[in-house]
Amino acid sequence: MFGQKLIELRKQKKLTQADMAKILGVARTTYSSYEQGRRTPDVELQNKIADFFGVTLDYLHGREAKDESELSSNQMTVAAHIDDDVSDEEMKEILSFIDYIKNRDHGK
Repeated sequence: MFGQKLIELRKQKKLTQADMAKILGVARTTYSSYEQGRRTPDVELQNKIADFFGVTLDYLHGREAKDESELSSNQMTVAAHIDDDVSDEEMKEILSFIDYIKNRDHGK
């Protein structure tokens, strides 16, 4: 999944593997091995990749939507009214619970 996301994101930006290798400071063959799933970059490099593409690590690993723009407007409205002290994980749980309630009520 990680490799596929790298390919998708790189192609969206119209970059070559050599371009990405230079940006990340690794050999082209090393970067290629990330896309092929033969190697996984360390956490620091994964963070650099996520920051470069403006996505989360969860997205890179196939665990969530690309960014908050894929959240519903109702979810964003609710999220805007929640205390800033809520962690990212707690926010995910809150939004997940909202989805659960919405889907449960529509099933009646």
